[in-house]
Amino acid sequence: MAAHERFRYHTLDQLQAKIAELGVEIPLTDRPDVLATPARFGALTAPNRMVVQPMEGCDADHDGRPTELTVRKYERFAAGGSGMLWLEACAVVPEGRANPRQLWLTEASLPAFRALVDRIHAAARAGMGADFRPVLVLQLTHSGRYSKPEGVAAPLIAHHSIIDAKSAVTPETPVLTDEYLAGLVPYYVRAATLARAAGFDAVDIKACHRYLVSELLASFTRENSRYGGAFENRVRLLVDVVRAVRDAVPDLEVSSRLNLYDALEYPYGWGVDREEMTRADLTEPKRLIAQLMALGYHGLNTTIGNPYYNPHFGRPFDTPITGMYTPQEHPLESFARFIRITAEVQRAFPDLAVVGSGHSWMRQFYPNVAAALIEQGWATLVGLGRGALAYPDYAKDIIERGAMAPKKTCITCSACTQLMRDGGRSGCVVRDAEVYGPMYREGRRLAQDANRALAEQCRACATPTCRDQCPAGVDIPGFISAIARGEEADAYRILRTTNPLPEICAHVCPVEVQCESGCVEAIFTGRPVPIKQLQKYVAALARKQGWTTLALPAATGQRAAIIGAGPAGVACAVRLLELGCRVTIFAAAEAGGVAGATIPAERLPHDVLRAEIAAVLDLDADPSRLTWKAGTPLTASFTLDDVLTDGYDAVFIGIGLPRSQRLDAPRPASGVMDGLDFLREAKLGMLAVPQRVAVIGGGNTAMDAAVTARALGAEDVYVLYRRSFNELPAWPEERAHALDAGVNVLIFTQPVGYVADAAGALAGVQVRRTTLGAPDASGRRRPEPVPGSDYVLEVDLAVEAIGQLPPADLPALLPGVNLTTDGLIAVEPGSARTSRDRVYAGGDLVNGGKTVVDAVRSGVQAAEEMARAALASPPR
Repeated sequence: MAAHERFRYHTLDQLQAKIAELGVEIPLTDRPDVLATPARFGALTAPNRMVVQPMEGCDADHDGRPTELTVRKYERFAAGGSGMLWLEACAVVPEGRANPRQLWLTEASLPAFRALVDRIHAAARAGMGADFRPVLVLQLTHSGRYSKPEGVAAPLIAHHSIIDAKSAVTPETPVLTDEYLAGLVPYYVRAATLARAAGFDAVDIKACHRYLVSELLASFTRENSRYGGAFENRVRLLVDVVRAVRDAVPDLEVSSRLNLYDALEYPYGWGVDREEMTRADLTEPKRLIAQLMALGYHGLNTTIGNPYYNPHFGRPFDTPITGMYTPQEHPLESFARFIRITAEVQRAFPDLAVVGSGHSWMRQFYPNVAAALIEQGWATLVGLGRGALAYPDYAKDIIERGAMAPKKTCITCSACTQLMRDGGRSGCVVRDAEVYGPMYREGRRLAQDANRALAEQCRACATPTCRDQCPAGVDIPGFISAIARGEEADAYRILRTTNPLPEICAHVCPVEVQCESGCVEAIFTGRPVPIKQLQKYVAALARKQGWTTLALPAATGQRAAIIGAGPAGVACAVRLLELGCRVTIFAAAEAGGVAGATIPAERLPHDVLRAEIAAVLDLDADPSRLTWKAGTPLTASFTLDDVLTDGYDAVFIGIGLPRSQRLDAPRPASGVMDGLDFLREAKLGMLAVPQRVAVIGGGNTAMDAAVTARALGAEDVYVLYRRSFNELPAWPEERAHALDAGVNVLIFTQPVGYVADAAGALAGVQVRRTTLGAPDASGRRRPEPVPGSDYVLEVDLAVEAIGQLPPADLPALLPGVNLTTDGLIAVEPGSARTSRDRVYAGGDLVNGGKTVVDAVRSGVQAAEEMARAALASPPR
């Protein structure tokens, strides 16, 4: 074997020379015309011999429906001219999904699949002509040992194997029963029936790469089973499914993407020589193929190896994914082995339409190799998988130009695979960078190997200045060092000690002015340790792994009420539960409060907010410890008095600042919105914006509103701020984000009123230029008007994001609770205690509106104070 090398060939002569040097057999031709000729596939005719292989995109919705990203991918393939589109794996049962975004064909998702088929054919006609109709094959699968229906490994295995450690299988993982396997047949039949109804021409009963059906083919060690041991047992499920599908849907072509050679030692490998696993023995695969042809197979898609274990056998590459090996052979040797095995099958079954695979590494020489294989009878059709993701119109270029463009080809960097392994949506990161580049980077940011490497940058300072800048006082060196050691569960425990909502905080904390601003690494390298990223990684992992559930002590008998379910209220509830209290939460709506309802999903995804709160407060084991009373806010008829009369030992108030401050000017009949209302409606998807929008204010809410307006389609968005740019109260990252989004920041601009049109709708904002005078009470220089500088900024919508206020009727809602001159709740210095016995408060309604992590800290501190004081008394 020769050493592994990256692709470095610019001419066909250079490639031929290397093939000769290696002494391998790889046919080549300089006339690829045969690729443009039709090919029979049973009753079907592919308009040419080029196939898009099934490459999973992980981009369906949670219910298995194709999304716009899925449709985009297949529209590009269809317009690109391939004669056959072999669509990616589609689960037949929910527990057999390889990821939460795998396609899943059911009666509920059928309309979406039918629409996908229609759009594929429309794109094919648009790209290749009115008569062009590619053959569409849908791959049906059960992921078996690679099942991850909720994003966490949940392997379902046919037998234990030498590859167990590579697929999250432990010695305790149970083997699927015969009854379960037999029960899968109707689900395959249902999926095939629905595939025909959706408009697919054929289905593939997936039998490759060690997914469930493939694993059964090598179940030599599965004892006392109808699905293990003897050949007829190991092929039973595949044969039974094929027979049942053929009977149920006789006008549907049935095929398989079939592993011909696993490259795993016997008794764990299929198609391998029992004495030497590096040699293929196709006796059993050919016996199975003959049996499948007798059941009606007219075509077969071939593959070898296992992309999770020994990927170079079936997918020669330049660069492996992170943590994978570099092969000890030249990619041309791997490729030669693959096409030789495929040729052996095609020669044994000349009437079978065999699809060759593994050609992406050949790049622009794909047509030279593929055409030669077809001419010599080594294959009937030849596909590209990774190569098609990179170059969806490769077939059109071959048909129209007779060649492929080198700069459009796949560079076999394995980034598409890395995307999928990192839990993202898969596509070509290099050639489709605008779509998949950000996804790749986000996946790497959340990947275990990448985060452990980042964690090693931490100096674990004895007197950490990063911790001093964290409002929650998190032991930052402690949790980061645990990640570096590979002890993520311990890292999460350290985080949770002082911050009950670490994932939410990781999304929204202004780390550039908090923890990361105190990191000494920034002094040495110019870059702090990415604390936010590491916290986001470990908190998300904890939620997925189930480490978030509270460990509750014995109940103390004390009862506490929480009014408000924002970050402060939830944090207080968590700590009280950990202290043994029974907790009741009164909330106007679902958990999350003002922050959850208004922080844009780009910064705080709604699923993260709900998921972390639900995970942290998952009390199924003892639901009596927590009572939710959503839809029960304080009102004129239900005040703090009513809560206290129910006998609670202590009450925490954390209802935030739910109102927007308004400009002191008459509003027109329409066209002006409060900042919080604007953000609420936008997050609910209820808002359409005009082309010209003005946002009044300079804080984070103003920046959120401006960026949201741009995201919703506004062409011109203006932030109106009366001081200089340096005095904007918004955090630096939020300012930069607004500028990157194309927001125009008009500084030294004071809004003074509105102008309406004849119908009473907003026509513009009257503004006045300012200069800076002496500092005011805030320490910032006071804006002073410039006489005669007024003008009208023409806009169609104005959003007032000047500040936030408590509820207007707060005194009536909280009788006996003293307020400050600003209308906030007054608490004792250094305490959360209010003027009313047993009543405590925290969050924005006390501090005037700071950060989410400040609110969390105040909730935790209040809970601990409540436990020491009010809850130390005998239960009421």
